[in-house]
Amino acid sequence: MHYINALPVYSILLSLVIFISIRFIILRKTDRKIVLYQEFIYSLWIIYMESLLYLTVFPSTDATRSDWVGINLIPFNTIENYLFLFFQGEISVASVNLLGNTVVFVPMGILLVLVNSKISFKKMFLIGIGTSLTIEVTQLVLSLLNVLSRSFDVDDLILNTTGVIIGFALMKIGLFFIRLKK
Repeated sequence: MHYINALPVYSILLSLVIFISIRFIILRKTDRKIVLYQEFIYSLWIIYMESLLYLTVFPSTDATRSDWVGINLIPFNTIENYLFLFFQGEISVASVNLLGNTVVFVPMGILLVLVNSKISFKKMFLIGIGTSLTIEVTQLVLSLLNVLSRSFDVDDLILNTTGVIIGFALMKIGLFFIRLKK
């Protein structure tokens, strides 16, 4: 939970200022209309992606470097272990890992539908698994270089992609009901 309290607020704000400035200049030079709703969604995307990068790639303050590099290529192995811990009473450890790896990717599905409401399930799935794979490979490489101590886990790919799909489904269902009321 200390991750959320330690988000790099100043670098996120700096990124937003730079993004908004560049975006404003580009929109003015191309004589395109500024749509505040769209610009707000893009700004949320910047905040989300920078936070996601921080939470998944940058080492935590208590993550110590070690020679150990964990690699799990067996689907559902880690998920099964965390479920076992959950039923043994280690609820917080299991919840943080299982729910955390899923919930942190839900905003991606939501924001991508807000950017493009016609995005297909297949594209959303590929974006979800591609983003998760990029993060996992980055963690593996940085661990192999002894920069941080993280692991590559195929179950993270499953949980992260599930989170993206949940966000996608929630938005598609929400849009369906909005259109139904019109």
